[in-house]
Amino acid sequence: MADEQQISTEDMLDYLNLDETPENKAVVDVTLKASQSWLQSAINENLSASVLNADDDYITAVKALASAMFYDRTLANGVPLGVKMLITILQGRYDKWPNNQNIKDLDTKPTNSQM
Repeated sequence: MADEQQISTEDMLDYLNLDETPENKAVVDVTLKASQSWLQSAINENLSASVLNADDDYITAVKALASAMFYDRTLANGVPLGVKMLITILQGRYDKWPNNQNIKDLDTKPTNSQM
């Protein structure tokens, strides 16, 4: 996910109620980027980061997955159920994005004319 990153490492440190140590910053940064990349792939790779970052459900899913990855680096218990539910919601919302268009240039959710 090379585009913008709306959720900052500092936002996640606050969300997790962690001290701003170099170690915490490094781990949170990695889990945040991995969560964003993984979720974008799971939802629809044709979407740009700007479209996803404008979606509150996506932001919630990123924070929840990054939190789970922070405390369980290997996700030994799997992806949290709440994240799975949000992925399903987001897949339904964005499943009509055409694969043959350059959707990454659009900054809006799909309209009826795009479906």
